[in-house]
Formats: sequence, C-alpha cells, structure tokens
Amino acid sequence: MHRFSVEFAVLKYAIKYSIGRYQIRINFWFLIIFLLVQTLLNELGFWQLSRAQEKQVRIVQLEKGAQSKLTNLSELTESHIQQFQSVAVNLQLASNDILLLDNKIDNQRPGYHVLNVAEDHLSGRHLLVNRGWIWAGNDRNEFPRVELPSRDWQVDARVYPIPEKSISTSLAKLEISSDFIRLPVLDKQVVEKLEKHLGVSLEPYLLRLNSDSEAALKANWVWTNMSPEKHLAYAIQWFALALAFLIVSLIVCIKKR
Repeated sequence: MHRFSVEFAVLKYAIKYSIGRYQIRINFWFLIIFLLVQTLLNELGFWQLSRAQEKQVRIVQLEKGAQSKLTNLSELTESHIQQFQSVAVNLQLASNDILLLDNKIDNQRPGYHVLNVAEDHLSGRHLLVNRGWIWAGNDRNEFPRVELPSRDWQVDARVYPIPEKSISTSLAKLEISSDFIRLPVLDKQVVEKLEKHLGVSLEPYLLRLNSDSEAALKANWVWTNMSPEKHLAYAIQWFALALAFLIVSLIVCIKKR
C-alpha cells in the first residue's frame, strides 16, 4: 500500500512517501537546496548551449565576410558589419594622434591596441583603424614609440563593429597628451568623447588590419575566444553534474522501510 504523510517539527518539515518496501523521505530544506542547485546547473548548461550557437553563427559570418572584398566603404551595410566584411580601401590619415586602447594582453604581457583616425577617399567618411598590438613597456608613465602610417594609406582589413557599451564605461576617461590618447575601453560612448575631442564624426565600426597590410603591427586577431565545440563540452559537463546530483539525492532520500 502506498502511503503519503507530512511530518512537522520545530523548524523541520519532511515529506514521506512509501512504495512497497521502500520509503522516500524528503526534508523540506533539502528539497529547497536540491531545486536551487538543479536550476543553477541546468541554467549553466543551457547558457553554454546558447554560447555555442552564438559562436557557430559568428564562424559562419566570418566565412561569408571573407568570400569577397569591398573597395568602397559607402557600399557597406549593417549585414556587412555583422559578418566582419573584408575590405581593401585607400584611406588618408586624418590625424596625427595615436590612440592606445589599454589593457590588451598578449602572451601574458600588457600592451595596447594602436588605432589611428583615417578618412576614406571615396566616401569622405572618418573611421578608426586598429593596427594591432604593441607592448606597453615597463613604465606606464611613458608611451611606447609608434610610427605613423603614410598619409595615403592602402588598407587591407576586416570590419569590426564597435560595441554599444562596455563595463564601467561611464567612468571611462580619455588620457590625452600631445601625440597620444589613451583609451581604457572602446565603445560608442567613448567614441562620442573622441568625436568631441577630434571634431569629426566617426563610423560605428573600425577596421582591423590584416597582418600583411601596410602599417600593421602584431595583428593576430582572435575573432572567437572559444570554439562552439568547447562550449558544447562545457554544457554536457553541467548537465552531467545535474544528473549526478539527482542520482545522489535519490540515493540519499530512498530508504528501505
């Protein structure tokens, strides 16, 4: 006979359910902890699945963007920006200011991404060009030595969208010297501050130079920081932990009468 009962004691609740020779006894507080842990583990698993899907979409976009090269930035559309379109354009250096995007690590060494402001010959649009990584040096108070690209600049690059907002961007301040502008982050709010300082309107994207492009520095770009397969492996691990926790919980709760 199946029996179901609820016990009450001071600060202690328990649910009992009998099936033949076995009895399931679930403590109320244990049930709450079980549900919280199960929810967390499954949410982490589904989050990794969504990240795997996002990375797969990005890989497809990268492949599409590499199939052809645009030679006129006025033809650039939002879809081109989202798929990191390859471009080969002639630019003109619009400012002698060198922009240093801070906190960029390469092989455990601190450094900067070096950016310059350029103007497109055909469209007249102003945009940022990311030339790649450079070591920051031992003294943060001293700026690294960086040569400017030629005034007429042949650029072979890929488009990269500027994010809407970064962490702590409201506190981001430009450090401006005679030839350098140090940026803590780069998002659209920081771009607005740059526009006011430089007196130009900048495009909502930048160009990341290819490693063989003129004036490129260390341009070993990481377009996806983790493969879809790795995200999928992490998702399987989280789901496996959830299943293991379920099995252990059942073993703990089921007793012989």
